[in-house]
Amino acid sequence: MKSAHFTVDAALLRELGERLIGRAHIALAELVKNAYDADAHTCRIDIEDDRIVVTDDGHGISEQEFHKFWLRVGTTHRAEERISRGLGRSMTGSKGIGRLSAQFLAGEMELQSNSTTNPDQMLYAVVDWTTIRSGEDIQTVNVEWQSKPEAGLYADGSNTGTQIILNGLKTHWDSEAIEALGREVWMLRSPFRRGNRPAKGKTAHDFYVDLNAPEVASAKGSFDKMHETLFSNWKARITGVLEGGRGAGGSSRASVSVEFERDYPEGLEERQTFREVTSFPIVRKPSLPVPSQSEGAKRRDLPALDQARFEVLVFKPQGLQPGGLAVNDMRSYLRTHGNVSVYDAGFRLPYYGSSQDLGGQDWLDIATDQGRRLMTSELLPDRLRTSGRYLLDLPNPGRIFGAVEVNTNHERHIFEQLGGSGECLQIQPGRDRLAPNRAFDQLRDLVRFAIDFYANRYQVLADQTKQRRRGKEPAPRILATAIQTFERNKESLPKEVYSELRRELINVDRAVKTESEALDSRAAILGPLATAGMAALAMDHEIAREANLVAEVAATLRKLSKETSSPTLEKAATDLSTFHERFNSYRKLFSPLADSEDREATKRLSVSLVTSQVVKAVRTRMPRVAFDFSGIPRGLQFPIGAFVEWSAIVQNVLFNAWDAMLDRERKAVRFDGAVRNRRQLLRVSDTGVGLTMPIEDASILFEPFERRTEIAEANRSIALGGQGLGLAIVRMIANQRKAEVRFVEPQEGFSTTIEISWKG
Repeated sequence: MKSAHFTVDAALLRELGERLIGRAHIALAELVKNAYDADAHTCRIDIEDDRIVVTDDGHGISEQEFHKFWLRVGTTHRAEERISRGLGRSMTGSKGIGRLSAQFLAGEMELQSNSTTNPDQMLYAVVDWTTIRSGEDIQTVNVEWQSKPEAGLYADGSNTGTQIILNGLKTHWDSEAIEALGREVWMLRSPFRRGNRPAKGKTAHDFYVDLNAPEVASAKGSFDKMHETLFSNWKARITGVLEGGRGAGGSSRASVSVEFERDYPEGLEERQTFREVTSFPIVRKPSLPVPSQSEGAKRRDLPALDQARFEVLVFKPQGLQPGGLAVNDMRSYLRTHGNVSVYDAGFRLPYYGSSQDLGGQDWLDIATDQGRRLMTSELLPDRLRTSGRYLLDLPNPGRIFGAVEVNTNHERHIFEQLGGSGECLQIQPGRDRLAPNRAFDQLRDLVRFAIDFYANRYQVLADQTKQRRRGKEPAPRILATAIQTFERNKESLPKEVYSELRRELINVDRAVKTESEALDSRAAILGPLATAGMAALAMDHEIAREANLVAEVAATLRKLSKETSSPTLEKAATDLSTFHERFNSYRKLFSPLADSEDREATKRLSVSLVTSQVVKAVRTRMPRVAFDFSGIPRGLQFPIGAFVEWSAIVQNVLFNAWDAMLDRERKAVRFDGAVRNRRQLLRVSDTGVGLTMPIEDASILFEPFERRTEIAEANRSIALGGQGLGLAIVRMIANQRKAEVRFVEPQEGFSTTIEISWKG
């Protein structure tokens, strides 16, 4: 029997690079991930007019690695190694095709590298991707290379690393593309250089990506958007300042403050700020009696620290996060980079807050006290005592990110000015950590005092919001309690007064029961419809797969139309693409229901944000409608509720407006908002046929199955809804969120206006 061998077409390189990568920002992100896997500290990206330069300071590529791995497609050595050779990072690449992504970006790639194994020898290679020809063997693809004795200069002035130059760009890079790149790599980027702080040392978590794109407006802001989204989403902020601690003759004072965002704790109606000024150093309550003060004890109470500043952000990695931030990504990032770090004159000391060293990770003793189930602080004064066990609300390292700023040079200078007696804050010889002396203890106690103060105030606010919620019990329960109290005091009331009040209470009781029965009736009617809706959502995944198939067929037809110059195929591809876009826009109407974060999150949402997102989703269903958002004031927010609730209200109001405008030439919808007499409101106006009854009688339209809009036969196929349930759903959700909905006199130039109002 004869034997044969497989051969590989050179075009496979293009197929692997383009099919498996697919988009330019993903391709460039692959090169950044390569730098991360190479134990780089810094990766610099320079995007110029017709080229991109990616430079890192990693371990580089040796001549042996170039031939054994770089020129061999599909090697699995990264998957087998799993962690990087120097810093022990989890490897991000496993398919062995990351370098092939370069052909998706540019026609030519230059590689330059000096490795840590031979830093004085430079490897240089050039790949011209345009020479790849379909039908030729893969061995015909030529890569020019040489190894020469030459020193290199890489990111952050390193003499080892890799530089990739991409010439002849295939893609235009704008702020949108750079934002997409930022979304791809933000999880790898260290946050420790925030606020222009340099980072001292090189740990597994220290990976920085510097982007320079002078031709792109707002490039850095676009690239950093995900980082800024994360760090602007804090729920509480703890800050503290100590100035001149050693210069006040033993009567120094430090100040701390805690800010709580609205709805944190849940139910908090507005932002709260607490401030506390305390004597410094903090006096820790002893767990055991201490002997009478000796000279040594008096010395220990004197300040040994002169200056310190700190900020600690507390996050709530649950529910819907703004800016498209996935809550699981947020949790993972904070697990890796969270906790409180220490900076000496701007340089981070890697020991503090590090997940790689338990001592440094818990330098504030938070985990220790949580393990002890400590309930009250040993640092806070007795006047801040509360009834609750507030230290159980201490934030764990996976929920906080903080920075403590000190300057050991300044501390040494003040120490010497005062005669050099006692101790001062200083770095341990040969180590990037502070010496464990009295000055460090005072620093730790000051920061911990502020975090305990946060837990204390959180408990107070949580108790207050619970009390307010108890005052909002359902009306039937409140009425039943009132009737019981009334009957218990029957003998103390005059007979005539008792009889009259009893008649009134019976009438009220009947009214409440009637309303409760009406609500039960609506629920029974809407139950089957909700079941059908949930069944449709369950099919969403399968439908999405079919939609993707349509997109692939459209892409194939478009490719064939170009190869054959067929207008018929081009039209078919365009029609399929249009269908795919419209179909996806319809699916977006239901996406909040399919997302557990949108269903379960409860906070005050921006009226402008909700209305704009809903309009974006329904535009294809409401063609030629002019939408005007200019009347919504900045800062207007709905009451606390889930995104799915408020989007459902806006959707149904818009569907009702669309049906009313079908027979009208001018189709326009205007949103207006205002704050009046301590109430906020949103008004939605349309140019439909208007009401067929007086406004004072229009409340009946919010009842289930009330239909008063007549739609012409020719337009019934494009009507939205029409079952008489839309406005009933609007009222049900609004009532649930303590909002009122009604028809009001139309705005000038419009025929109908619906008003949703709530307590501000």
